[in-house]
Amino acid sequence: MLSQQVKDSSSLVDSIDAMRNWRALVLLLVTLVAGAMVMGLGTLLAGVSYFFVALFAVAAYAVLFYGVNAAGVMLMDEAHGVRSRSIVEAVSHSLTHSHRLLLVYLWIAGLYLAGVLALMAVVFLCKLPLLGPLLYAFVFPVAVVLTGVALFALPMVVFPLSAPSVWNGATAMECVSQLIAIARRRLGMVLLLMLVVSLIAGLIGLLIGTILFGGVAITAGISAPILGNIDMGSFGMGSGGAHAAAAGFGSGVLFAAACTLPGLVYLRGVSSVYLRALDGLDLAAEQAHVDAHLAYAVDRARGMQEQAQARAARVAERARAAAANATQPAEPPRPPATCPACGTNVRASDTQCAACGQALQ
Repeated sequence: MLSQQVKDSSSLVDSIDAMRNWRALVLLLVTLVAGAMVMGLGTLLAGVSYFFVALFAVAAYAVLFYGVNAAGVMLMDEAHGVRSRSIVEAVSHSLTHSHRLLLVYLWIAGLYLAGVLALMAVVFLCKLPLLGPLLYAFVFPVAVVLTGVALFALPMVVFPLSAPSVWNGATAMECVSQLIAIARRRLGMVLLLMLVVSLIAGLIGLLIGTILFGGVAITAGISAPILGNIDMGSFGMGSGGAHAAAAGFGSGVLFAAACTLPGLVYLRGVSSVYLRALDGLDLAAEQAHVDAHLAYAVDRARGMQEQAQARAARVAERARAAAANATQPAEPPRPPATCPACGTNVRASDTQCAACGQALQ
């Protein structure tokens, strides 16, 4: 019910308490700083080869991916109401389980691709004369609604809730079945709760940004008369360059911290939304439902493959028969039969020549 959803959304304010989890805060802050440093090192090596840029970009993504998931594991423990595990345990869990999230994204991409192909097939049917435009009058609004919901569900349901499922210990297939169950039965509630989580995290980010902006303005105003004009483009060039480098490093740490606090709130919020969305769902039945549809799809694909192979075999057999007939030497035409005495044409069944009476057989 809507009233219950509103009540649930108001309780998400508890996600702000995630900022008090200092171990998750330190882990996420170190992750952001380390990812930025790895990416910056790759940028410095761009003069040597752009290969290093790509290599260090992948390394930075790996650091962020596993570090953020490790922080999410700690906040999932907190959402369960238990003490979050240590940083070492969270990182170890992330390194051994977070790759499932990539498999989930591949599954989701396959489902969306299948949906696009199905829509294309239906649209092709709308090319039929007479019946096509009438069919398209119904297909178009339905397709608009379905594709719109599918696209909106990616940032609001699929991406936010797939990670908490992995943090909670689900396998890739279990995660996909849970996402499908949530989309089928709890989509409205999840959309509302995710909007609330995004709003809370955004407001905290705005508040922190306002505080830092005011602090930077005052600190820079006081530093300029004392240290001189700090040119951020003069790194390492004299005293001003050294102070600019120090200011740049401090700004980077502040930026990472400003992203860390709303990030913690968001991760804690999506963990709570995930647990609330699964509350009361029969996951075993949902998994059986997904397995049945998957088995049906596999059987259909196998049947289509066998039909295609049989059709290809028939075509190949016909081609081989045609090639054999084409290469077989044709029998030379027989010359017409003639009488050996007078040369008159005779039939094969004649016993004597009708012109001269010569015996033929």
